[in-house]
Amino acid sequence: MSLCVLVDPVSNIVTATSVAVESCTSYVLTDATAYNNAVTLSALVSMPTIPDMQAMWYVGFSLPVICYMVAWAYQAVITFISQDH
Repeated sequence: MSLCVLVDPVSNIVTATSVAVESCTSYVLTDATAYNNAVTLSALVSMPTIPDMQAMWYVGFSLPVICYMVAWAYQAVITFISQDH
């Protein structure tokens, strides 16, 4: 459950208001569940780090090339064995 709260700048007292969270112009106070959900959601939509991007590019580029080279090698061996000598 989230609440819209106001902070008094003079006394530093936090006061809960009846304003809806969607139209809150001050601070929003959340419980642990809502905070953890927000952190998880922001982690899912965040920009990947440079090492993560490098790893994804490496897998996306090298995996098809390696699979092609292995398949070509198998095909060469099979062709060599199946030829009549």
